[in-house]
Amino acid sequence: MSLTQMGTKKKVLAAAVAVGMIFTLTTAVAPAQAAKTTLVVGSTQGIPQLNPITRTFAYDETLYGVLWSALTRWKQDGTVGPDLATSWKMNDAGTQWTFALRKGAKFSDGTAIDGKAVKAVIDYVLDPKTVTQERNNVKMITKVTASGNNVIFDLSTPNALLPVALAGIKMIKVSEVATFNVKPSSSGPFMVKEFSPNVSLTIVKNPKYFGFASKLTEIKFVKLSDPTAAVTALRSGNIDVMYELPLGDAAPLQKDKKLQIVRAKVSTMAVTWEYDLTSAPFNNLKARQAVAYATNRASILKAAYKGFGAVSSYNTIVPDNSIWQCGTAGGLTKYTFDLQKAKALFAEAGVTSFTWWSVSGALPEFDAMGQVLQADLKTIGIDMKIESNEVGTWAAKFYPAGLTYPGLLLPNYQSVPAEPGFSMNFLLSGRAESNWNSKAYDAAFTKAIGTLDTAKRKTAWCDAMKMENQELPLITPFVFSVLHAAQANVKGAWVEGGGQLHLEGVTIK
Repeated sequence: MSLTQMGTKKKVLAAAVAVGMIFTLTTAVAPAQAAKTTLVVGSTQGIPQLNPITRTFAYDETLYGVLWSALTRWKQDGTVGPDLATSWKMNDAGTQWTFALRKGAKFSDGTAIDGKAVKAVIDYVLDPKTVTQERNNVKMITKVTASGNNVIFDLSTPNALLPVALAGIKMIKVSEVATFNVKPSSSGPFMVKEFSPNVSLTIVKNPKYFGFASKLTEIKFVKLSDPTAAVTALRSGNIDVMYELPLGDAAPLQKDKKLQIVRAKVSTMAVTWEYDLTSAPFNNLKARQAVAYATNRASILKAAYKGFGAVSSYNTIVPDNSIWQCGTAGGLTKYTFDLQKAKALFAEAGVTSFTWWSVSGALPEFDAMGQVLQADLKTIGIDMKIESNEVGTWAAKFYPAGLTYPGLLLPNYQSVPAEPGFSMNFLLSGRAESNWNSKAYDAAFTKAIGTLDTAKRKTAWCDAMKMENQELPLITPFVFSVLHAAQANVKGAWVEGGGQLHLEGVTIK
């Protein structure tokens, strides 16, 4: 489903299940201010397991920067830089990459993180028996060779973005997979001290880490019973950081000088509405265009997400403020709110009604979006029913790709890195549940991802983006910001565009 795409992703299904698995916090948490080198992180979600290759929920990704290294590492500006690899180069054809490794890097148990260890991880990811989203990132790798201090990757097709893809594949000891939750050997700045699945996790500084020395000595991840309890714990000082602040709590929290909101500078968390392009009415382009023009993007963003985000006026997963956005200069159409144009298009398509297929309980913003759209459509004579379902029922209607679901418009979202290759790949044939299956788009995507020159690659992405803009395989009304919160004295926390919280550089002043 749209929740299984390239790069880092946030799963609607996983988030909803996580909400349903809430346990009461049974661990006593001392006031965070009592220990300035201990950071306490609270969330209503639990951490069920520790393997970063087979991660379960989005919250697991908070552990990436503190427990694990990768060949490359995401930076705050949205690019990748050195991590375990100090440098990399590709051949002229873009079909072979060579990564030079740091000398002397070790896991927390003292064993070497060398070329053989890297090869073992990539082979584990590529193994069809390994359940991982990361395989999509590197499936073009045909051979991994450990050669001295280098690791060489041979590819079946040119890929300009392999260093970016490898940032999501964390270095673990593959030999520990069977007992990973006991006490895995870490490759990052911290290592596991105690772990109780879905309840708590305590990590301490890793003395064998090859990189920077954290100012913190310990980080505790604790589970709280519900959002109200989490906000209360933050306000009282019992936790230093709250993972995922409810949007309704953001405005009052902003007024509290003792607290801060932590969010991405540029969000790449796109809200998408899906429909089936193989069945009526949305197999008709005019019906899809009608929905695009009937969508009051700014109003829906304000009502459902409290205004924390930015409209996607070109209806693309790539945000308006992205350096990769082609815009009107690239021939893209702006879908401004125009109910009369929508009314005419619905009439031409013969559409008088359809259904908003939503999720009950866990994701109230989905119903909120539907209610605004429903009210606007009613003024032009279109009857849109709203059906809210248990998450399993909701997903079963359209997932996996290839199912037919006539007459439904369903909300979803995508959490991806900034580079278009990690969002636009969702629209490839056989990937998107909207069943677009455009060979022309597939060809444009393949050309773009294999274009090594950055400027030329942007032009190639524009060719694919124009197809997305004109054929409307999805409705993408806006991107929204995932909000986290922290005490004002917590410095150095930052958030990726997709909402992933980074704590590895945190200090408590």
